Amino acid sequence: MNILFWVLLLLMLLVAVVIVIYPLLRARNSAAIAYKDSNLGLYDDKLAELEADLGEGRIEHEQYQLARQEIDRELLQDIPAESRETASIHYAKQVKRQPGLAVMISVFLPMVALLVYMKLGMHASTEMQHTQGQAQTQAQAQQPGKAGSLEDMTRSLSERLQQKGGSQEDWAMLGRAYKHLGQYMMSVKAFEQAVKMGPNAQIMIEQSESMALGNNQRFTPEARALVMRALELEPDNLNVLWFAGVAEYQAGNYRNSIEHLSRLSEQGKKDPEVERSLRLYIDKARNALVAAGEDVPATDEILGATAAPVDVAAGGASLQVKVDISNDVRSRFSTGDTVFVYAKAAAGPKMPLAAQRLTLQQLPATVTLDDSMAMMEGMSMSAFGNVVVSARVTTTGSAIAKAGDYIGQFNVKDVSQTELVNIQIDTLVQ
Repeated sequence: MNILFWVLLLLMLLVAVVIVIYPLLRARNSAAIAYKDSNLGLYDDKLAELEADLGEGRIEHEQYQLARQEIDRELLQDIPAESRETASIHYAKQVKRQPGLAVMISVFLPMVALLVYMKLGMHASTEMQHTQGQAQTQAQAQQPGKAGSLEDMTRSLSERLQQKGGSQEDWAMLGRAYKHLGQYMMSVKAFEQAVKMGPNAQIMIEQSESMALGNNQRFTPEARALVMRALELEPDNLNVLWFAGVAEYQAGNYRNSIEHLSRLSEQGKKDPEVERSLRLYIDKARNALVAAGEDVPATDEILGATAAPVDVAAGGASLQVKVDISNDVRSRFSTGDTVFVYAKAAAGPKMPLAAQRLTLQQLPATVTLDDSMAMMEGMSMSAFGNVVVSARVTTTGSAIAKAGDYIGQFNVKDVSQTELVNIQIDTLVQ
């Protein structure tokens, strides 16, 4: 409740009181008014007209006397007193000043208004505030990104599932959350619970991915077996075919790898990023087969395309990234706070393709991001071409961006055509 509200309330009460009591205090001239409005005043008017008619000769003296007597009789019937003073007082009694009543109204009207407001108005205001508070709480509950950190929500979901159980999608959601947090063993266990509830190719693929990420980006025999099971369930699933091709390549089954990846050639024709990744693996698998003395068609023939192959032997893509930070942002952090510099595919997996870690004290600095930093074989900058390079400063040291961090980004359209990238850290992470 602010001061302006109370000022307006008092002004409105004052206006209301004045409007009500003004007629009660304004009756001081009512006697004259009563006289003018009384039958005595009408008598004077009639008598004046009658005398004017007599003086101008419109009536005879006898007629004047008769009319005068008639007017006198009417006056005696209508006026209760004998004189003008008593007639005036008689009519003025109905409109005289009422100061006592005015005082009572001026005191009790504001009191009654205030009591009514305290009873009804403030109660309604309290209910409205309570309703708004509930709405805000519900909105926060429906927007988990704003209600708490991902770690807190993941922990809460895990506790609920452990105590009450959940659906297959609930366990899969928990597995994805753990994977996003980098807790791959916990992610594997959550996906395992989901798979137990029924065969699901997508969940099997996600479980195998978490296994590989927790094994230095290489598919374990168990992870590969999951991929093969998923392939049996959905042999035409593009995502499953990709994982099958990568898993078979890592297992040394190069012909199988080429067979699975070649089935994605139509997707490669539609998306240059997909074609780059396919060509990278098929080239390497083909080279391994050729080195073993086997006869293998050319990569272009396998893909049914004429695009130029990626030069894997040359070491792949490399970017020089010059990172600086604005003075205003620098003042918000300590010199020992962490700075991450990384590249991600502009359209594709969210896993960093290359990354470097610095401290704020080292900025400005120039770092190199290249294919040797790929977290998983085939998940390199040259495999995608179009990447987003980011530099982010954080007080928590977390690899996951959080509210309060500051970031700078640059979109590299083609890593093979770009050498130097300049990034300024100046944007708040919401």
